[in-house]
Amino acid sequence: MKKIITYIKTNPNAKYWVLKMLFRPKPYSSRLRFWAKCIFIFPKYLQKGIPLKCRLDLAPFHKLVIGKKCRIEKDVVINNGMGDVVLGEEVHTGIGCIISGPVTFHKHVGLAQYVRVIGLHHGIRADSPHHYQEVTKAPVILEEDAFVGTGAVIMGKKNGEPLTLGKYCRIGANAVVTTDIPAYSIAVGNPAKVIKKWDFEKEKYVKV
Repeated sequence: MKKIITYIKTNPNAKYWVLKMLFRPKPYSSRLRFWAKCIFIFPKYLQKGIPLKCRLDLAPFHKLVIGKKCRIEKDVVINNGMGDVVLGEEVHTGIGCIISGPVTFHKHVGLAQYVRVIGLHHGIRADSPHHYQEVTKAPVILEEDAFVGTGAVIMGKKNGEPLTLGKYCRIGANAVVTTDIPAYSIAVGNPAKVIKKWDFEKEKYVKV
């Protein structure tokens, strides 16, 4: 099986026909055909304890990893079409979150309601429909116990380098994060800026 998968990935013609067979035609090309959903997606609801009201836009050639004691609320959308989605132990996602890979959540990461974590960028050319343009990877990493407030948007870097939210950082509600956020800090606003950092000697947050 590994040899077959490697052959498909390295052979453009084979990859094209496999993708055409698995996915619906444009503009719905991020959705698997019904038969492929039955094989690759529906079983995950039972195996992973994901609510049926969640939407899984999953590709069989990328991973969806869900660690122990994760809690995924209803109306969450998970898309691994551009890269793996890895959720560590005891990750919690609030109602209505959107997670588009490649993204990695370390243990204890928390998302409040309607947070969007996007590990990709769409083309912005003005001479063709957006769903026909190239999509590029922009990996996002949330380190241990990073917490993101309601309505915040985490967008990967346009240069393709990983964007990292450091461990124990806190992102304010409705913030828009496009750059790295250091560990043990609080960031708010659009674009998000660090306003406080944890002082271990004083045992409290202090203004930057």
